[in-house]
Amino acid sequence: MKTEKEKAAKGHQNGQNTPQSNRGEKCMAKFTSSNGSVYGSLTLDIRKAGDYSQPLPVVVRIAHEGKKGFLRLGEKYTMAEWIQLCEYEKTGRRVQLAERNELKDLMEKIKDLTNQLIEEGSFSIRRLQDRYQGKMDEDSVTIYTIWDDYIQEKRAEEAFGTASVGKDTRNRFIKDNGRGVKFSDINFDFVQGWVKKMQDDKKSTSYIGINLRTFRTMVNIAIKKGYVKGNTEEMFKDSGYNQMESRKDKFLEVEVFQQLYEFWEKGEAKDENGKELFIPRDKNALFRDLGLFLFMYFANGQNLADTLRLEYDNWYFSSQGKQLRFQRHKTKKRNKNGSEVIFPVTPEIQKIIDRFGNEPKLGERVFPILSKSKTPEQEGGVIQRYNKSIRKQMKKVAEILKLKQTPTSTWARHSFATNLNNAGVPREYIKSSMAHSTSNDVTSKYIGAYPLPKMQEYNSYLLKIPQTVNSTEDLLKILKGMSEEERAALMKEASK
Repeated sequence: MKTEKEKAAKGHQNGQNTPQSNRGEKCMAKFTSSNGSVYGSLTLDIRKAGDYSQPLPVVVRIAHEGKKGFLRLGEKYTMAEWIQLCEYEKTGRRVQLAERNELKDLMEKIKDLTNQLIEEGSFSIRRLQDRYQGKMDEDSVTIYTIWDDYIQEKRAEEAFGTASVGKDTRNRFIKDNGRGVKFSDINFDFVQGWVKKMQDDKKSTSYIGINLRTFRTMVNIAIKKGYVKGNTEEMFKDSGYNQMESRKDKFLEVEVFQQLYEFWEKGEAKDENGKELFIPRDKNALFRDLGLFLFMYFANGQNLADTLRLEYDNWYFSSQGKQLRFQRHKTKKRNKNGSEVIFPVTPEIQKIIDRFGNEPKLGERVFPILSKSKTPEQEGGVIQRYNKSIRKQMKKVAEILKLKQTPTSTWARHSFATNLNNAGVPREYIKSSMAHSTSNDVTSKYIGAYPLPKMQEYNSYLLKIPQTVNSTEDLLKILKGMSEEERAALMKEASK
């Protein structure tokens, strides 16, 4: 960069690219606000310039209703250096590309602040300057700015799911209550009024509860900062903010999973006359997403985020491909030791991997869907897209098989817990398998260490109902269904 500046300075000394002959070339980039009332230009601040050979500050010049403001970006260039930088921008040459991109990124942040103030209905050049410098005057702080700061904070923490919920709730809040809610408006009656609006719109108890819990977080922040008086315990009393609809009916029985697995294993979707129901691309998507749903169920009730991030790690190879391990993404930051899950690679899981997975390589993700080159925010977008896709494909499967229920990806987790519980599997195993906390009985809402044979035995009940022995005939059936090794092990155990 220094070399380029020296070249530009030399050109300036030789009379090339003088400011008088290039005054129209000093702007590198521009923006217009979302409502078209504010204009920004990435340029040099020449207001106090005497000698253009001296370094001048880089600024974003803001124009609004005949007034101008200047926000400094912390860099300085001589006029000749700046003009040469702008020329590279116009020609598309990669010289000083990183430098130019960094300046434009800073301008984009100012553009975002501008649009945010406009959305709040409080834009002025002075407020933009204060916000850019990290200042917040009393008039500019609203429940909406607190909400925006919260969303940005969660994104910075890579808690993109929480940030997404926060954004969705904010949008619902604005839809129902507008953009003019003041801190003084927020009280018990306001909360009750919002609940009624959502109820009148036929929203579910769970949906209302999620929105109220998020809003309660914003109000608590406002109370802590001194903008709202009172406490949320009284404001949200009887609002139902902590209520959720029961999840107990959100599961499929073992017999249904048998039906789903047989349909997936066969890999055919035809009508009564043997005609294909889908073109090859759509058929592949249907069986891919059904396979993911089944994998989540068999793999200890994973959620989709953990399935798509699952890797072939050292544990997989040290167990000779018989076990896989992961950290629950949802809880690993809160409880790193308690969020690890190890599950057996059952024959069903292996078939799904063989059909749709990657070849086992250390550090490779099991499924070729979520590239490791993506940012955490981009990963969130892919996971959200596949969740929608699974919901769509499972609806088609339910229609083909004439199922009474139409499951979504979350049903895999509830079904895992419920079906093992109904099979008489110890609750401690279910809890451990789902990485549920031992400090409270989370597992009941869905209805250490176990050796591989016991894991395989328990997880086999996900696709078959445990056999009970009521007679000699029943016992003979069970023995005939065993391999020679299993019978030998049983007799050895019985002789002890």
